[in-house]
Amino acid sequence: MLTKASLPKSEYEHLVKFSSALSANVKNGANGLQHMLTQHFGYRSSILWKIDQEGNLSNPNNHLISDYLVEDYVSNFHNYDYLHPKNHLDLYRERAALRLEDVISLNEYDYSIYYKDFMKKHGHYHKMTVVFHSHNKFVGVLGITKPLSEKGFTEVDLHRCQILAPIVSNILYMESEYEELRQEKNILEAFAFKSHTGFILLDQDYKVIYMNRAVWDIYNETAIYKNIESLVEDIISGLLSPFSRSSKLKLLGYKINIIGHQEPFLSKVSRFAILIERNNDETLQESEILINLTTREKEVYFHLKKGCTYKEIAEKLFISINTVNKHIKNIYRKLGVNSRASLQAPLLWNDSSSRS
Repeated sequence: MLTKASLPKSEYEHLVKFSSALSANVKNGANGLQHMLTQHFGYRSSILWKIDQEGNLSNPNNHLISDYLVEDYVSNFHNYDYLHPKNHLDLYRERAALRLEDVISLNEYDYSIYYKDFMKKHGHYHKMTVVFHSHNKFVGVLGITKPLSEKGFTEVDLHRCQILAPIVSNILYMESEYEELRQEKNILEAFAFKSHTGFILLDQDYKVIYMNRAVWDIYNETAIYKNIESLVEDIISGLLSPFSRSSKLKLLGYKINIIGHQEPFLSKVSRFAILIERNNDETLQESEILINLTTREKEVYFHLKKGCTYKEIAEKLFISINTVNKHIKNIYRKLGVNSRASLQAPLLWNDSSSRS
């Protein structure tokens, strides 16, 4: 077996150049990483996934791999993947990279369902998976493939990935931290002035850290609270205990929902969000509007209505951001709108007066 000390000098030079370039282009995120792996090491076909701490994969970012392959994998073949993190979590903590031949003989692989019905169908044969972890948690998974006509992954490839893994892991960890802050900023901006929906962010002790203008509008319209703090206290007391009385807002016909910290747009600081909406029933009208949408377009529409970003929709539906964008363009065309902004207003707030 090749040792790190026996790697050729030219390989170390490549690793240094790659690490420097990656650090300089950290803002490019996942797309930048995969493009650079192609440039520097010839790893053309890859998928970068998010991973939870149980080894479940989500939010694929495919590079020179078709959306059809990704959907086929997620829907039908991820349970057959010999390198899936769920099958080797402890092993991936010890070594970042594994090849197919590290866990199964290639003779057995040649007759497997995974190769015959999936990899071969999509023109791939060799595979190497790299699992990234930083700050004692998994932060990403990279699957790299090659066709049968090319040479398989070598010991050099394994050592290369083992050396690069800590650097990439730290970058992915920082990117995830930045993404949490960016998503929360976008949500705050989306609800700041345009929304007819009241939006309140709470920390883990249920203290208010943000509320939008619509909350103040609701407070002024109802005129039943002595101050804004009383309105918030009334809402929270009604949400915390199923045995408490209904809040005054509910009695006036407002719909109140609380979103827990498991939602992706809530950061480590913002643990809960409260949405206050006028309880208008537009189910029939909405059904008539959606009649021309496909099943997948309706799924995208549903998540748009909840206020999800393109990236969040891709993660929830296990499709790429490009595919989300295509579905949304079709929704625009079928619903007769020409931008996300003009679509979001009726979706998020069900303001029928704005469409009359």
